[in-house]
Amino acid sequence: MHDLVEEFEITFNQIHQHLKELNGFPKNDNFVELLQHSKLKHSVVRVHFDQLKQYAKLRNAIVHERISGDYYIATPHEDVVHHLKSIKKTLEQPPEALTFATRPVLFFKTDTNLLHIMEAFGQHGISQFPIYDETRCFSGLLTNDGIVRFLAQRADNGDISLLHAEASDVLACEKHANVQFLSTTASVFDLEERFETSLNENKKLKAVILTETGQPDELPMGIVTTWDLIKVDRRDQDIS
Repeated sequence: MHDLVEEFEITFNQIHQHLKELNGFPKNDNFVELLQHSKLKHSVVRVHFDQLKQYAKLRNAIVHERISGDYYIATPHEDVVHHLKSIKKTLEQPPEALTFATRPVLFFKTDTNLLHIMEAFGQHGISQFPIYDETRCFSGLLTNDGIVRFLAQRADNGDISLLHAEASDVLACEKHANVQFLSTTASVFDLEERFETSLNENKKLKAVILTETGQPDELPMGIVTTWDLIKVDRRDQDIS
């Protein structure tokens, strides 16, 4: 029984340390407070939030309400210790962001004919495509909304021919899209942090593009939108 209590305490303290790290080591490092803050940003914590709150109560009972010596008012079940270790392992080794990205990424060049891109919209059911210039540097996101604006502008000018229209022409009509880049080795925590930060800054993040080292002059190996983040929660729920 003493071994179980010791394992529980050690594992709980390690999780506490991870929560501090996730929150930038704030002055108020109360476990439940850190849990509340982390829940808003990270799916792993969100999924296990209620269980971790209960484990915090058990930990307090073990530490602060010990009757004498090795006699505890409450002791953890073996399954509880096993589950706590599982949560700790996920916090230590979170899945890579690439796990939740759309792959492979279909992208086009700035001089790609618009009719070809519109055909791809219909075939793949995708609402946006990354566009790259001749140096393979990211130029912007071409979206179905951007195409509608482009067509409306052409119609106003009395020119509805698309024979010679290119991706670059539509990009000129696109609203500025907030797109960020991460390396393919980034964790799901890094990914969620980007979306959370943009939300706090009131700058909607349209997509995160994953490249080999996280630079915009590298070809995309994965793309993540807010819709893809739903897969993060679902995966963690399945694991739990």
